[in-house]
Amino acid sequence: MTGLPNPTQLLVGAMAFLRIGGLLLSLPVIGDAPTPVRVRILLSLALTIGLYPAIPASWAPDLATDVLTISSYVVRELAIGLVVGFCARAAFDGIMMAATVVSYQMGFGTASLFLPDYSEKMDSFSAFHRMMVMLIFLTLGLHRIFLTAVIDTFRLIPGGGAHLTGSLLSIIITLTGGILSIAVQLAAPILVALLFTMAAIGLIARAVPNMNAFLMSFPASFIIGMVVYIATLPFFPGWMQDHFISVQEQIHGIIRSMSPTTQP
Repeated sequence: MTGLPNPTQLLVGAMAFLRIGGLLLSLPVIGDAPTPVRVRILLSLALTIGLYPAIPASWAPDLATDVLTISSYVVRELAIGLVVGFCARAAFDGIMMAATVVSYQMGFGTASLFLPDYSEKMDSFSAFHRMMVMLIFLTLGLHRIFLTAVIDTFRLIPGGGAHLTGSLLSIIITLTGGILSIAVQLAAPILVALLFTMAAIGLIARAVPNMNAFLMSFPASFIIGMVVYIATLPFFPGWMQDHFISVQEQIHGIIRSMSPTTQP
């Protein structure tokens, strides 16, 4: 029969729980408001128990009773989880931004739906695109990237030893700025097709003045946009895999920038 855990083990478990909880708090879907707080807490607890054997023996900080020291541990552990979760959310925000831009050009901006799991209104095309993205993400097993990132934080960043430096801020700014470039890359094929469609409708309207080009533009934009979207959909899993591999490298760079062992 094993004895009760010692204070060091309790401290390690509590700090690991805070690190994992901060990550789940900022992840998309799980971290959104409709997900009950109890579900997040239980999931954080389950991941903490599951990942506890992977925590190095030398990970635990010196056990201190000073309130300021313990408070700094709490803040640093939450910051680690929040930063890694922010990277995951930024990776998805670029993909969703592309769908939002395309949907307005296709005419879906005139109607919107309220998605409880997204906590805001969204047009039907963006909702469909978001569902496809999540299905591809889970089918390819890309969620393991973030579980691996959590394990890397335990391996590279000791308990309560995170360092928030200028290099971390630089990486986060680069990651945030990439949201626009990701959106442009994904939206470019459909936007170009819609541009040529609008040009063709304009030429037809000049040739046939009695035709109502405004009413004709809505079905034409919808049909052309959906055809191009469906045509490019088979290439999306490969692009997502490359994209999240790049995100994994950025997350690893962020983790290394917070590690005291890699500081200059």
